[in-house]
Amino acid sequence: MTQEQDDPNWSAAWQWVQREHDRDSFDAAARAEMTAWLLADPLHRKAYDKAARLWLLAGLVPPTASSE
Repeated sequence: MTQEQDDPNWSAAWQWVQREHDRDSFDAAARAEMTAWLLADPLHRKAYDKAARLWLLAGLVPPTASSE
């Protein structure tokens, strides 16, 4: 396991990033819950920012071409 996987802040941050991009279930209540989590500890924000950057970078990676 990597250091991030062992870190509960990282795990929670990654889950928040994933949830945030699920437009069907991420409503105002979820946003308020995430905001409360972010404000509860500066380490939460740091982990969230790192997870959000990873999400963005992963989206910029082009899919591999299938070899037919």
